[in-house]
Amino acid sequence: MELITLEYHEVIDKKVVSKELQFSKELLQNPYNLNSLSVIKVEGESMQPMILDGALVVVDISQKQIEHSAIYILEHGDKMWIKRAHIEKNETIFISINEAFKHLVYKEKEVRIIAKALLTFTNL
Repeated sequence: MELITLEYHEVIDKKVVSKELQFSKELLQNPYNLNSLSVIKVEGESMQPMILDGALVVVDISQKQIEHSAIYILEHGDKMWIKRAHIEKNETIFISINEAFKHLVYKEKEVRIIAKALLTFTNL
């Protein structure tokens, strides 16, 4: 079994700590560019139950082509968001999955796509 190891950073007790996420290459079902993979840690509940608060998400920063229902990391204002793409009648919006956060809707022209989410890990 071939493994992928990605480094990421987490703030613990006000200190930045380097960590590694290691997983089987076989878990990545969608095409990806190995040199463009990165890991982010999600903060918030807007994508629950699919992506939990504190989950690690493997993203591909080379993938910015929007696909209906795919999950993306976006920049809006001075914040990063994780949202699902919804394409309808030639208009693309990015939405939350959690009903309690349905008010968080961003139009394609209001955001910059950072990466496409490929895989998520949650600590239980």
